[in-house]
Amino acid sequence: MSLLNMLRKLGNHIGAYKVHLCPEVKGSVADHGKPLANVKIERTLSFSGGKYVEDHTFTDENGEFSLPEVNIRSGQPAVPFAEIFTSQAICFTYQEKDYCLWGATHSSFKLREEYAEKLGSLKADIMDDEVLFKFHNKSDSDYKFKALTICRWENNFEILDEKSYFDLSGIEKNKNNY
Repeated sequence: MSLLNMLRKLGNHIGAYKVHLCPEVKGSVADHGKPLANVKIERTLSFSGGKYVEDHTFTDENGEFSLPEVNIRSGQPAVPFAEIFTSQAICFTYQEKDYCLWGATHSSFKLREEYAEKLGSLKADIMDDEVLFKFHNKSDSDYKFKALTICRWENNFEILDEKSYFDLSGIEKNKNNY
């Protein structure tokens, strides 16, 4: 490990307040139902304060993997009204094609149970398309969380139609505004 990486890791434990980047991750990957063994799962986590963490693991013979929970210390004091968010990307490459197990941005630095539930049960098959989906926010039923994935869940998983998601036709445009 380079000196720069060692200093960056040390810096992630020094700061003004604790930032939760990612809960424990557990999952499995398959190819048309057949487990994918020895696949490198890569995770990149970042905080709006400029800190980030990269790590990886490999799937076992059953296609299963896990990654530990990650918390860091912020590099900045807690400032009211500052835009604070964390980003998570969990991906792998198989037969020269990239797959996204999870891609999300969360507008907080605290653990959210909803994210922990999803990230604790990533079940992916490379035959499934990558989709943008939404899932319930337990504290605000009007606001749904969104993520990108090839994973599937039986509950609390609603695929968004990308065309309607970005459709602005229902918004009345004011001719005086540009």
